[in-house]
Amino acid sequence: MPESAKMIIVLSLIAGAASLGLAQINAQTTPLIAENERQFTLRSINRVMPDMDRPDPCQSAKPRFDNNPDQDRVCVDGYTVYRGRQGDEVIGLAVVAVGDEAYSGTIRCLVGINLHGMVTGLEVLRHAETPGLGAKIEDCDWRAQLIGKKAEEMIWKVVKDGGDVDQIGGATISSRSMIDAVLKAQRLLNEKRDQLLTAPAMAAGEVCDAQ
Repeated sequence: MPESAKMIIVLSLIAGAASLGLAQINAQTTPLIAENERQFTLRSINRVMPDMDRPDPCQSAKPRFDNNPDQDRVCVDGYTVYRGRQGDEVIGLAVVAVGDEAYSGTIRCLVGINLHGMVTGLEVLRHAETPGLGAKIEDCDWRAQLIGKKAEEMIWKVVKDGGDVDQIGGATISSRSMIDAVLKAQRLLNEKRDQLLTAPAMAAGEVCDAQ
């Protein structure tokens, strides 16, 4: 057998063994990755739907819901919404909302809101803002001014634009993006309230693509 043919056989065997090994590793790690993502989602939901009238983003609070909101998701107008319940009654929502274009791309948030329209929590799920500037959207002290408020209780713009929200120094665009995410959650509740409360839950693995 020519040496070139032997080399091809050897390389094919090595490639096959490597592919098999990668497939086994993927089979073992995929469930772990999925569970880690689920736990992250649950922790975020717990933080945005706390048990208090005027929640503090810098302090932990026990959520009021007694269901598993990650199993009670709905897709409404392209938004993934988790429902928190007491018994059969929906008492709060956690809306996945993407703020308008920020400085370094989009900011993906989880906005907690109760059925009276009050923002009960705000968590950043994903962003690529500049450390020390736009990344300060993760600071609970800054987010505190957006939480515990209803739509009618403040002007939802940064001070530079004539609103009531102090923008982050050097990161006005990032601040606007966060406000935009909150406004989207408020509008969704106002415009699609019945659908949010009564729509059937999404099936496991089903994806709401628009957000």
